[in-house]
Amino acid sequence: MTETYAIGDIHGEVTLLRQLLSMIPFKQQDTLVFLGDYLDRGEDSIATIRELQALQDRHPSSIFLRGNHEDAWLDCWDGRRFLRAPDIDGAIEIWQDCDEHIPAEIGYWLAETRIDYEDEHAYYVHAGLKPAPPRRTPPFFKMWGVREFLDSPYNWGKPVVFGHWSMEEPLIQPNKIGIDTGAYESGVLTALRLPDRQLFQAHRT
Repeated sequence: MTETYAIGDIHGEVTLLRQLLSMIPFKQQDTLVFLGDYLDRGEDSIATIRELQALQDRHPSSIFLRGNHEDAWLDCWDGRRFLRAPDIDGAIEIWQDCDEHIPAEIGYWLAETRIDYEDEHAYYVHAGLKPAPPRRTPPFFKMWGVREFLDSPYNWGKPVVFGHWSMEEPLIQPNKIGIDTGAYESGVLTALRLPDRQLFQAHRT
């Protein structure tokens, strides 16, 4: 059976990412879906992107969604270089660490990220959906969030797997599953396997 592993917000925690990838028993035919927010705040954002690029080479069926942090950085990308750091938490530190020259390969990779993904198990977005068919949620809200989403009982036909909203414990409901456990702050990075909904967590030592 083909399974899907969804991975929550990483925010530069490259050591936790490596630990989590060593834990989850994904097979070559399985899909890895990263829910976005790879950058800002954590240990090393540039190393995190390069780790994901290397994974993509080894496991081409990996899916990389765009979070609001990636969206903010892409607002500063002109197709060749980053013009400035976005006004979002943690960005200026990366900008300064790179002496105001973020590697162009980071921009090209971010530009290829996806807004959403769907398979037989679920819908996957960074921040959620409006209580309506998924196509009716504009891309902005899929990346930046809709406040009523967290409390919505709406049935999208499949569970919505999302990150963005940092929680102490994963949110597991019939219609939605949130797996952002605030890795940069809590030291816990979470992955979810579908269809059996098993959780995997890497913990900072």
